[in-house]
Amino acid sequence: MNEGIEALRRLQSIDTQLKRVEGDKLYRSYDVQKKQNQIQQKKAELTKIAEEIKGSQKKVGAKELDLKSIEAEIDKLKSQMNQVKTNKEFSALKTEIAGKEADKSVLEDEILTMMTKHEEMQQRYKSFEKEIAHEESQLREIQKQVETDLKVMESEIVELRKKHNEYATLIEQDTLQHYNRLVKHKDAVAVVGVVNKVCQGCFMSITSQILNQLMSGKGITFCHSCGRILYLDDDEEGG
Repeated sequence: MNEGIEALRRLQSIDTQLKRVEGDKLYRSYDVQKKQNQIQQKKAELTKIAEEIKGSQKKVGAKELDLKSIEAEIDKLKSQMNQVKTNKEFSALKTEIAGKEADKSVLEDEILTMMTKHEEMQQRYKSFEKEIAHEESQLREIQKQVETDLKVMESEIVELRKKHNEYATLIEQDTLQHYNRLVKHKDAVAVVGVVNKVCQGCFMSITSQILNQLMSGKGITFCHSCGRILYLDDDEEGG
């Protein structure tokens, strides 16, 4: 195998590693963003619960005022009973008081139900607060780990780019430009082997002329179908 092809294969191997590490680096950054988004969603839910609690307090307060009003009316009617002079008036007041007592009982049940729901909302609020605190603790741990990982990845990227530049200088400029164009349009696979006279990039058969060029080991040979740079596998070359 000629030195040009060997340099291209090594360059492709480096670029493949570089693409993987850069992808991993981007993905690790998403881990922090993902956790931050989860926390923001929970905080939004917490704000919503807080508003519901505030609204519930107002409703309970209004009902309690209604209850006090009914109780005051009942006390007033009972006071009037001590002053009536006829059984008819007494009976009328008694009936009215019974009606007020019934209203009071209904109102007390409503308040009790509302207060139970209010307490449930408060418990839910506290539960969300604990969840958020836990999520924020996890976020801090993730941020520390991601920061460490990113430093390692960045160091690896710097080293791979250095190697890329070293091998790029060993390749003729025209060939390097062709390689770079292939990398952009062929999913980073620009240099492929030939097995059983078949290009391993597009899986089309190569011509006898191209096979002879490859076997001669001179210059750079391209697939007539996909344009990728070809080389003979060791077995093919030996055969």
